[in-house]
Amino acid sequence: MKKRLPKKLNKEPLLEALLEVRFTCDLSASTILPGLLFGKLDGNKSIEQLSTAQIPTAIREADPNLRFAPVYRLIWKQFHINIGDKSISIGCQSPDYPGWVEFKKAILDVVDILIGTNIIHSIERYSIKYVNLIPADSLEEQASLINCDIAIASHKVSKDAFQLRVEIHEDNFINIISVMSSAEILLPDHSIKKGVVVDIDTIVVISNEPLDKVFENLESTRQLNKAKFFDCLTQKTIDSLEPTYE
Repeated sequence: MKKRLPKKLNKEPLLEALLEVRFTCDLSASTILPGLLFGKLDGNKSIEQLSTAQIPTAIREADPNLRFAPVYRLIWKQFHINIGDKSISIGCQSPDYPGWVEFKKAILDVVDILIGTNIIHSIERYSIKYVNLIPADSLEEQASLINCDIAIASHKVSKDAFQLRVEIHEDNFINIISVMSSAEILLPDHSIKKGVVVDIDTIVVISNEPLDKVFENLESTRQLNKAKFFDCLTQKTIDSLEPTYE
């Protein structure tokens, strides 16, 4: 039976939401996209060059660790857009996250500009990533929040610090689930929140898809990401976040 997903959480655990796109092109997109995005996106915006820009393009392209690294960052409204030679991402951090409907609209605005440049040959993949922190002080409480039994050798993890990373392959989706206890996050008001981080990265692998069709499944990708997140939590944890259902 499919678990009913909340429409909203009144105690929002979100730290960051991010969409990343990786593509192929002849030109370095970082030489063209920053100016195009700055000119076409409405509203308040600013742009900055990142330290990666000091590395020659040929070296960035040859190094797998730098090929998709951001070169410029554009701040647009409450969103940050990172632009690389063959990648672009758009993200938003708490407490400025406007909800999925507005985030999706911003994503499609950026994607439309990207595709409209006509420099993109194909999109290799895109991913939706949501990073959440479930507050709890003790390690025992943090372990109890997660829908997971952890044991190594003869030792069952219950009062210990832990980190998990699992890749789940489903059709053309790769769901990377990362869970980390003992997290301490510095909030914008300079307070510190402690708890367990649940990071869900849902990757869509594209195969010979026309550019104008690639993002038709954006909504279902988000729903899969959301379902994986709630599946990582116990029902008691979900209830503690004060869910609202349709």
